[in-house]
Amino acid sequence: MHEMWYSIGSFTFPSSWGAIIASFFLTYLFLYFWNRKASDWYSSAVFYFILTWKLSVIVVDFQTVIDHPLTILYFHGGRVGYWLGILAALLYITLKRGVSPSIVVIAWVSTVVSFEFVHHVLELDFLSEIFQLIINGTLFWFLLKKSSGLKREIWIVQLVVVFTLLQLLFHSLNTGFTFTTVTWTYVVVMIYLIALCGRRNHIE
Repeated sequence: MHEMWYSIGSFTFPSSWGAIIASFFLTYLFLYFWNRKASDWYSSAVFYFILTWKLSVIVVDFQTVIDHPLTILYFHGGRVGYWLGILAALLYITLKRGVSPSIVVIAWVSTVVSFEFVHHVLELDFLSEIFQLIINGTLFWFLLKKSSGLKREIWIVQLVVVFTLLQLLFHSLNTGFTFTTVTWTYVVVMIYLIALCGRRNHIE
């Protein structure tokens, strides 16, 4: 599917990147007022993601960086850099002490809900935006309700699986059944979150 592009001054970006940055900001605001401690590690994870993504151009195009060092300021590592950034963020969360898996899931679902909403807005796809926001918002509200209690980890795992499968369904309805960087991200992070919750239950 052809993406729409936007410009702010001399900076041009696709709708997906605009949606990613907006989702980080919206989720940070939500966590800041809902769980101040969570907003701290979330902002750090986002920082490591962006930093790794930007600096990964050194790995992807080392010779160009050596010849033209300012390349680092204007370019990034593309798809390879994106996945390295995801890996850096997940590694940081894994090593960070005192981070509750249920809060990580809530932060992730909030990021996805915000991303999907903003992306549809930037793509001027308002019908899909409203439909998906209602369903995603309902699931997110249910997730918040089930994030406390004795069986919260069981609920959290089940909800993150259902939520992820719904996102794959929405994307297949919009673009046909195909795996993209976005859908692969949803699947990879879902597997990570399930493992994170399982690891915490094993430790406890």
